[in-house]
Amino acid sequence: MDSFDQLPEAERVARYERLARKALTAYRLEEAELRFLGQSSNVMFRVQTDDGRWAFRICNPDRDHKILMRELLWLVALCRDTDLAVPEPVIMRSGDLFRSVSMPGLSGFHACMLFRWVKGQFEDDLTAEHLRAVGRFTAILHKHAETFRWPEELEPNKIVAETVGSNVPRTMLKTHYSPGETETLLATIPVIQQAMRSLGEGHDVAGAIHGDLHQWNVLFHEGTACAIDFECVQWNYYAYDIATTFSTLDSRSDFEELKKAYVGGYKAVRSLPCDLDEHIPAFTMLRMFTMVAWILSTPRLRSDDWALGVLKSAVRRANRLMDPK
Repeated sequence: MDSFDQLPEAERVARYERLARKALTAYRLEEAELRFLGQSSNVMFRVQTDDGRWAFRICNPDRDHKILMRELLWLVALCRDTDLAVPEPVIMRSGDLFRSVSMPGLSGFHACMLFRWVKGQFEDDLTAEHLRAVGRFTAILHKHAETFRWPEELEPNKIVAETVGSNVPRTMLKTHYSPGETETLLATIPVIQQAMRSLGEGHDVAGAIHGDLHQWNVLFHEGTACAIDFECVQWNYYAYDIATTFSTLDSRSDFEELKKAYVGGYKAVRSLPCDLDEHIPAFTMLRMFTMVAWILSTPRLRSDDWALGVLKSAVRRANRLMDPK
């Protein structure tokens, strides 16, 4: 742990606030009221003036700028082409979508960007109507992805059958799981690959996706679903977004009712991109690999009760995928 991490939280936040005010000069908002919202992979502030409210993000110094541009360009396109409520990037006076800023007391250059505030609230206990709204939102997102293309220089690597095995953190798995558990987890890779191959790679089944569309990245406002936190944008199967949403709900006793409502909302916009019963278990396992890799590569999470629960859940899901009886 470096010296910055050992500072009191108030001092860490104060340093980030000074950096935020420096970056906000590009928007003429350096005098705005700032409220610290939290820190995970990014540091977030709410920016408030008499004229409006925005969300301000400070990225880690090692954040890949190509990944940032993929996210921001798709958000710009979504705001231009659809009625979805998503974080709209605010363009700087210079015409840029983000800027890199340094500040004494913070290491490196931090990419910073401003988004228009997304109205809505999180719901602890999602109902069928909530899921219907989420299904509609996701379908519009995927319908837009059918025709959306990034500039050639920003095209991401596609997550397809041939790349799945190399994306799984094999060495990292062995640092936490027993040999038997590791073997079980890795045995699911061919199942995931088969699910992908059975779907093909057409624009009707794969393209730009949110990549992290779980319950706590979805808000609700006046009966519609809204989504935030698009930083995991990627080229993947639309089934991955659906699996991510279902993975936080499928232990509920009313899950079948929730799924039915989701499907109704989705199919009101476009056809489902896969057979839910046949394909979603495999894509849920792919989602689990993403979560496991994130947790095992983040020291502060390795002793977190929630994270440990996810690590255990991965093995349970792997066993069910291999033996669904």
